[in-house]
Formats: sequence, structure tokens, C-alpha cells
Amino acid sequence: MKKEKLYDVIVIGGGLAGVAAALEADRSGLKTLLLEKTILWGGLVTSGLVPIYMPLCDGKGRQVTFGIAEELLKISIKYGPDNLPAVWAGKSRKDKIEYEELYPESGMDRRYATLFNPFSFVFGLDELLEKTGIELWLDTLACSAIMKGNKITGVEVENKSGRITLKAKIIIDASGDADIAFRAGAPCAVRGSLPSMLYQYSSLDQAKAAVKTGTAVKLVTWKGGGAANEFGKGYSGKMGVITGVDGKGVSAFALESRRVARENLKLEQKKAGGKNNIYPAALPTMNQIRMTRKIRGLELVKDSMMNKYVSSSIGLIADCRKKDAVWEVPYGALLPQKVQNLLVIGRCIDAEDYSWQVTRLVGACALTGQIAGIAAKLAIKGQTTPDKLAVKDVQKVAEKRGIVLHL
Repeated sequence: MKKEKLYDVIVIGGGLAGVAAALEADRSGLKTLLLEKTILWGGLVTSGLVPIYMPLCDGKGRQVTFGIAEELLKISIKYGPDNLPAVWAGKSRKDKIEYEELYPESGMDRRYATLFNPFSFVFGLDELLEKTGIELWLDTLACSAIMKGNKITGVEVENKSGRITLKAKIIIDASGDADIAFRAGAPCAVRGSLPSMLYQYSSLDQAKAAVKTGTAVKLVTWKGGGAANEFGKGYSGKMGVITGVDGKGVSAFALESRRVARENLKLEQKKAGGKNNIYPAALPTMNQIRMTRKIRGLELVKDSMMNKYVSSSIGLIADCRKKDAVWEVPYGALLPQKVQNLLVIGRCIDAEDYSWQVTRLVGACALTGQIAGIAAKLAIKGQTTPDKLAVKDVQKVAEKRGIVLHL
């Protein structure tokens, strides 16, 4: 027998976008449920072992992304090491370690960004969420959308308790793959990636470096040799692009990414003097497919919008690769076509080409999550749907939260 529960807001996906959405909804007084298919919050930055909180600044000293995005950056380093430049730490630091000193490969000299330990971040997120009124369900998979005409009214999920019907006034898709939006009938597009895998490793050389620098920050760090970067460079295997939206492809991506990592590890162990001198410390438990499926939204984040005014902007996001490259994110990019009562956040919002590379970053995920929480409150209060809201009303609340809308 199916069980049924009712909420104001259901957030599907406990990555940083979903966490931000749930926090904002809860703080606005909404009965909120946060679902996560793994047992760790954080998505790609924790389960996916991508330990970089990307910049919240423009690279020229100006912070552009605010609100819960900044709050989560601070949570990421609460229980573990960081290399947040002192200028952004807001205080003099005796343990200051600049990027160019310890991680020259990060390419983020003095940006408002930091490296973090993924598992320390999980502890920080646990503590943050436990203090809220959010109902937290881990190890729960969202399976299908419940529709009434073109409105989504709930989702069916499955966990150890069986199949459960969940109803809500607003659904927020933070799945990372627009799974529920797609199953609700929203038009979508896919992109995909070549095999890629960052993983954590430890080595004798790393231990020596830790002793030399007097810090354990780099005792365990990341490695990604032989994997494709965000532009498809670096992978020399035979597998093509995997979209990440079918089961067979997802499995193939994981196995090929690990095969490449394994072959490179063999070479490195031989060079380092054996398996006792270098070995994996942790492997990602979710695929690092950068861009999978996105919605076709009511508005689109365009490459041509870089450093341009957007009247419907709900916040600013910065590129991690270029300085002075900032986008104003239009509210309609979170709203899927043809489906109401649904907001889509994180890397699934509508963006084109290079802009998709920017909207998938941590700051954009947290920003769009918070905006979804704001929109959910306004829609429920006004007894309407998020697509019918006046953008100025969303913007007004965002500004009250300290979010800067325009350059």
C-alpha cells in the first residue's frame, strides 16, 4: 500500500542547490521536505569529490554572489582545512596559505574561493540542517512526477519503507539532471561529458610535503590524470560522450573513468617506488558528468549576457576561469516550459554553450536554490504558480536577503 504525505515544498536533491532551496523555504516558514538519493549532502562537491568552492567574486576584488551561497562557503571549511585568501577571510590569519604557494594548479589566485575537504563539508551541512525544521530524507529516490493537467502536484519516491506518494504546493527539482522536470513533461536538452574522474589519493611525497609545510592540508589531495576536462581535452580512450541520462551510459561512464584512473595509478606507483608509496584514499560515489540534462526555460542564460544588464536578474554569478566575467541570471531560466508548480535549479537551469559551464558552478547552484525558495514562498502566499509571479516581487525579497541583482 502506498503511503501519502503533504508538504508546502518538496526539494528533490540534496546537493548545494537543494540545500540552499530547503534552507530558504524553511526560514520562510514553509513545511519543507528535502530528499537525497545518497546518504551525504552536497552532491558533486562531496559524494563527487570535487573539493573546490568556486569563486563568489569577479577576480578583480569585487564580490558578486551573496546570500546562502556565501553561508555555504563558510560551512565548507568549518570542520576542515581551507586556503581561503586572508583578504576574504575577514581577519588576519597566521595559518594563511595562498593558492600559488600550495595549489598553483588551482588557477584561482586570491579569488573568493577555497578548497575544502568533502567529508568535513558533510559534517558542516549535517549540523546546519539539523538546526532547521526541514524534514530530511536520505537514501530516497524520486521516481516519478504526479501531474494534474500541466501542474505537478507531487512525486512518488522509494526508500526502505517502500513506495511513497508525496504531495506539495511547490516542487523544486535539484536533481542535477532535471529528472523530475523531464518526467513531468518539461522540454529538455542534453549535453554530456567524456570520461572524467577526480579522486583523492595519498603518497609518501605528500606526507613529506605535509611535514615540510607544517600542515596536513595536502596530506590527502586530488588526482585526475587521464581524465577529460570541461572542454573535452585530456581523455585518449575510445568512449564517446555520455549524456548521463540513461542507465547503461551512467554505468559505462563510471567504469571507463575508473579504468583510466587505474591505468594511470599503475604508472605512478611504478614511478613512486610501489603501491606503499602512493594509493587512492577515496573514490567518488557519483559520476562527475559535468552537464547532463537541462530544461528549456522561459528565459535563457546566454553567452552574450556576460557583463550585461538583465532586467529579470535574480543574482550574479562569476566564471572561475576568467576574471571580470559575470552573468546576471534571469528568473525565467529556473522555470520550465509547459509545467507549472515546478522550479528547476542548479546545473539544470536553461543556459547555452559556455554559459552552461558557468551556471553549473557552486555559486550558481546555491544562488538559484535560494531564489527558488523565495519564489516558492511568494507563490504559496499569493495562491499562484512560480511562473505567474511578478519578477520585481522575487527581486525585492532577494535584495532583502543581501543578494546583489545587477552589476
